[in-house]
Amino acid sequence: MPLLNAPAVRSVVIAGAGGFALEMFDYLLSERDGPEVLGFIDDRPEALPPPGTGRPHLGRIDAYRPAADQGVVVAIGSPQGRSNVLNTLWQLGAVTPAYVHPLALVSPAARLGRGTIVCPYAIVNRNASVGDGVLVNVHCCVGHGAAAGDFSVLSPYADLNGDSAIGAGCFLGTRATLFPRVTIGRECVVDSHTAVRASAEDRQIISSRGPYTVNPRRT
Repeated sequence: MPLLNAPAVRSVVIAGAGGFALEMFDYLLSERDGPEVLGFIDDRPEALPPPGTGRPHLGRIDAYRPAADQGVVVAIGSPQGRSNVLNTLWQLGAVTPAYVHPLALVSPAARLGRGTIVCPYAIVNRNASVGDGVLVNVHCCVGHGAAAGDFSVLSPYADLNGDSAIGAGCFLGTRATLFPRVTIGRECVVDSHTAVRASAEDRQIISSRGPYTVNPRRT
């Protein structure tokens, strides 16, 4: 089973109906013994499921009422979106097990939080800690002893080297890399193809062009 610590889950609803939801649908559908995918919940006005899935739109996220044997996989690719949706689902009593694709490698000594997704060809090494609601995309690596804060998003090929850490709500662009033992704060954005060699405080945009403070006003 790709869903961790959820033996009673027999079916899955996907929260979100965009491109990443379509990817998650394919991941789940490819599982020989995986749970049945019932459909999609999404708040967009057009209320349409991804094309070609043959699964229905099941309504708004805040109107979802989970059955006892259902789990929800949140297929949303932004830190704030993941936080908003997962917190709504938890308030509704939904089960959001961690999902690990069979082609990912996760050490038995690593910690994965609830609602976390680990995509194909990603690696989470020994003593790593991946918080609640984190998205570890394809070909990412979370090194030994590294930590990813709640709801953070690692884009494809992003790397946290050994004993590095990112705070909650961070976004790492494609091929972004933290050097060993480097720490960045909450709600930071690391630009694609950027190597982070020095630690940074909260709400920084870190790029090869230099650090910038993120506007602290949340939308």
